[in-house]
Amino acid sequence: MHVKSFILFITIVSLSLGALSAQGFYKERIPRIYTLSFGVGPASMYSDNGGPYRQLDFPIFASFTLSASKKINRRMNLRLSTGYQHVSSNVEYVAERAYEWGDENKAYAFSGDAFYLDFMPEFYFLPFDTHIERFRVNGYAGIGVGVITIPQKQAYAKTDQVTIIETSPSALYVPIRLGGTVAWGANWDVGFEASLFTTFSDDLDGNAGSNRTNDMLLQGQFFVKRYLSPFPFWEKWFEK
Repeated sequence: MHVKSFILFITIVSLSLGALSAQGFYKERIPRIYTLSFGVGPASMYSDNGGPYRQLDFPIFASFTLSASKKINRRMNLRLSTGYQHVSSNVEYVAERAYEWGDENKAYAFSGDAFYLDFMPEFYFLPFDTHIERFRVNGYAGIGVGVITIPQKQAYAKTDQVTIIETSPSALYVPIRLGGTVAWGANWDVGFEASLFTTFSDDLDGNAGSNRTNDMLLQGQFFVKRYLSPFPFWEKWFEK
């Protein structure tokens, strides 16, 4: 009698575990079309008073980006990104040039924090249908539109004094991104992304017209990406 009861118990447990395993496998096969990623890495700003760039003498600071994406088709995601980057002019400057800029009401130095928000489509080099079928190594590129604001302090040199003002210039910009990913398990990616923010302003640093281009931000970030479950995270807490 005990042997039969034991066999019946083992059978019920085996069937239950099999059902749970099948249910878990079914859930994992459901496409995860939403992702969340976080990146961090070195960055700089191409500005009128940030060089000399030809001598590779310019300040480099940290940058951070948080992004959310939705997969639209085999090749394309729609992506919303927000982030932070510290920006500054070169700490070394030529006094004569600083006074010349001061006479033209141009800042010889500035320091601030850039906050940005942008939207863009990104296109995979190797298209795939679902996260389960994605390639182990892939690449992507994208271009979009965004807005940036930089609360900062600017310094102006006059013959007999230095004036420091606080301001928060803002501008629209075009983000251009190129990156590569490596699959890490079923639901994670790691990778590296290079970004160029081309702004529509040459006065984000308080100095306009001293070089031939508008102000730009450059970033290189390592990131981790998570493919989000289509089921609410609290659902498993209430499963019976």
